[in-house]
Amino acid sequence: MNGLRTSLATASLLALLTHGAAQATTSITQTIDVTATVAASCTISSAAAVDFGTNYNPTSTSPTYADGSITIACVKGTHPTFALSSGNNPDTVTGARRMASTTLAGENLSYSLFKPSGAAFSCTHTETELWGSTGLDVFDPGPAGGYAETTFSICGKIDARQNVSTGVYTDQVIATITF
Repeated sequence: MNGLRTSLATASLLALLTHGAAQATTSITQTIDVTATVAASCTISSAAAVDFGTNYNPTSTSPTYADGSITIACVKGTHPTFALSSGNNPDTVTGARRMASTTLAGENLSYSLFKPSGAAFSCTHTETELWGSTGLDVFDPGPAGGYAETTFSICGKIDARQNVSTGVYTDQVIATITF
């Protein structure tokens, strides 16, 4: 009888194990969504002054050129546009940019800033498109191809033969990147 009990216990145990094994192979699934939103974004990493230095000679018949730059990085697909303000001393009639004398009140030296027209956003000093803050004067380089720094030249020009006094002239322009 002892042998029969052992056989019944073994058979019961096998039945339980087999039944449990069959249940372990049953499965159900559920889909879990994983999402992320990548927002348009740009950063300005540097800006270099448009510095005409001591190169301007009012008696020369040729304009004086100087280049500045702004370096940004944008998330791939972000479409930045660049606006440059008219500065601190715009002409009240024409709106033209002017640098003010640091020593003589009312003494101004007019200048222009142009969008880059050369390869890789460089200046050729033949630019004709003014770089401003509204409408077609805003610079649109197109969407960013990837998150890497890109430098955009700011092409400066002082027209020849301006009747100005000797001295230092300055202005500040605000760059606004919209995306």
